[in-house]
Amino acid sequence: MANPMPQSYSESGRMDADRARTLVLEAIDSGKPALDEVASKALLAAYGVPVPAGALVTSEAEALAAAAKLGGRLAMKAVGSQIHHKTEGALVVLGVSGAEAVAETYRALRQRAGDALEGVLVEKMISGNRELMVGLNRDPVFGPVVAFGLGGVLTEVLGDIALALVPPSERDVAELLEVIRSRRILGAFRGSPPVDRAALSAVIRALSQIALDFPEIAEIDVNPLLVEGDQPVAADALVILSAGARPASPSTAPVARGFPRDLGAVLSPASVAIVGASDDIRKWGGSALRNLLEGGYQGTIYPVNPRGGVFFGIKSYTSLAEVPEPPDLALMAVGGHQVKGVLEDCGRRGVRAAVVLAAGFSETGAEGAALERDISQTAADYGITLLGPNCMGLLSNERRFHATGLVALHPPKGKLSFISQSGSLGPSVVNTCERRGIGVDKFVSVGNEAQVSAFDVLDYMRDDPHTEGIMMYLEGIEDGRHFFEAARRTTVHKPVVVLRGGLTESGGRAAASHTGAMAGSAEVYRAAARQAGVVTCGTVEELVDMGACLTYLPLPRGRRVAIVTNGGGPGVLATDEVALTDLELAETPPALLAALDELLPPFWSRRNPFDLVAAGFGDVGLLALELVVRCEAVDAVLALNFLGVPSTSDEGRERLRSGELDGFTAWELSLLERVAALMEETGKPVINVPDHPVHSPGLELGGHYTPVVLSSPRAAARALDRMAWCARYRQAAVTGVLPGSRSRTKSALGRRPVHELAR
Repeated sequence: MANPMPQSYSESGRMDADRARTLVLEAIDSGKPALDEVASKALLAAYGVPVPAGALVTSEAEALAAAAKLGGRLAMKAVGSQIHHKTEGALVVLGVSGAEAVAETYRALRQRAGDALEGVLVEKMISGNRELMVGLNRDPVFGPVVAFGLGGVLTEVLGDIALALVPPSERDVAELLEVIRSRRILGAFRGSPPVDRAALSAVIRALSQIALDFPEIAEIDVNPLLVEGDQPVAADALVILSAGARPASPSTAPVARGFPRDLGAVLSPASVAIVGASDDIRKWGGSALRNLLEGGYQGTIYPVNPRGGVFFGIKSYTSLAEVPEPPDLALMAVGGHQVKGVLEDCGRRGVRAAVVLAAGFSETGAEGAALERDISQTAADYGITLLGPNCMGLLSNERRFHATGLVALHPPKGKLSFISQSGSLGPSVVNTCERRGIGVDKFVSVGNEAQVSAFDVLDYMRDDPHTEGIMMYLEGIEDGRHFFEAARRTTVHKPVVVLRGGLTESGGRAAASHTGAMAGSAEVYRAAARQAGVVTCGTVEELVDMGACLTYLPLPRGRRVAIVTNGGGPGVLATDEVALTDLELAETPPALLAALDELLPPFWSRRNPFDLVAAGFGDVGLLALELVVRCEAVDAVLALNFLGVPSTSDEGRERLRSGELDGFTAWELSLLERVAALMEETGKPVINVPDHPVHSPGLELGGHYTPVVLSSPRAAARALDRMAWCARYRQAAVTGVLPGSRSRTKSALGRRPVHELAR
């Protein structure tokens, strides 16, 4: 007798859900690696996913009876728990019509499938010509992930799939439909109506709920999800099982983090003991002490050395017990084998936090990992917040606390902070900021993260009033959910920009489904970043560009960009770069055109990009820029070649060995002051691109916004693109509504808009 296939979620929904659970558990108990297509569709139907009308048959006679009942053109498929990819084995036959064809197809499928055949599914054929896919996979770092994209054979050919961590919000689901490159297929298509996005979103949410309800399910692949009229229907489905639930994000932390960590004592200590201090700047203890003194630390320093002595004019103590008060922080410049004993001394003295600079721990192998677990447990036993080991140290301009070893870092004070999993990359980023005159609030090298992770520091900086923007360098993410949640909590209030290393590492695992094959950890990371509002980038310069623009400039209200240039060539290049992003050239209202006509020579460009034909210096340049920034049709401005133009009237400005011009001229400073005032007044970002690089120690203009100078039109256009994306994300996070988008993705590496770079 034929077995009926449920068409949709029944009115007695709870009964269907219970039956679905029984279905999954019975399959696991019987040792099946997957649900067959009939069971897979029954599970989907129980969660409201539309499936075709059909029946599972086990004989030719049953096939003929089912075909007669269903009528019309049919799809016939071999079914079995060991049958996963039916197309490759010619186990799917479409467009079957008539009794003779049904009988012949049944016999052919039985022969092709052999012993793996458990039945033949006879279904009403879906008439849609648009093939999509939805899926579910469990990432070992980030946990369950849903997928959406182009289906059918194009899934592997084009790889046009977007991912989202479970559970996605309504906004996350809506954005999934926007970030695939082929999203135009969701609109009116070759005479077919637009896809019902609410119905499509409901299918994605159904898979998300299945992931939460069934940790026993490892993967789901619905491919193709055909669109019939405007409705999505699961034409094929595969559910891969796992004998046990996989944790969302396995933690490898050596000890429980059961006490409240005191990161304030690490990042803003009123007093610090340098254990292992000396006056030898070739050693960690000597260089760290020297850096604290030269940085102007606004707190009390207690050098500790068993031999005593006076270092750089400061009396040292032979032990922590001799120190007149319990310091907030112990900076440990001692060997790895001494760390545990010093931590015990800290615990007895009441020290709140410790930074361990020494290497020789988990980065060296099993023995070092055991030592790291030991010191982490010791710190936890005493309630000591532990940063490191194997770190470069930290700096906090909140107290002028420049506590790095061997490398001197003294950047100007600012609002931008940096968290790094690499000690050596930290100085590179901080020095880049210092060279470009970009103020820094904090830098934290987290080292091996034995106790305090980069994401703990991110959580702290979210509420830190001295930090308004955060840069991060990440190489490994062990706790994907912590990263995601900490970033999502932060980006609503402050920008987070991440430079990620190790994304091209090989070692992907084999997957039984299309979804599993596509959803590698690198792709999942990009999805998590996009979903959490994180801007991703690929170089140190780009990290600093993004961090500076998002921290020191206002976010644009839209994507309409005006280009104001003192040269035609840079304007053309900038126009190309705008076209390669999601930005658009702003229209030129007649009133703006008339006002500029009065200022400029008759042969100026009279369109956007606004080429001032070398007349844009002196008062003319200031007035022209002001007119464009104030225009209501403009959301953001690129100002090109106003700065750094080598000239015989450069007021004696010299060229440095680096090739940079030494500082800004008086007129350039007046321009930057006017730009800062315009940004305060209008809330619109203005990014400056010089004709020639200019070295500047930084600008202190007193307002909330500070002009940012980037190296090229490409860098400026990319920055504006991501700023607009951040503004859109933040608006959606606050309102719960995803604003409309003109998203146009670019396939060239490094030339894609931000939603592609974070995907």
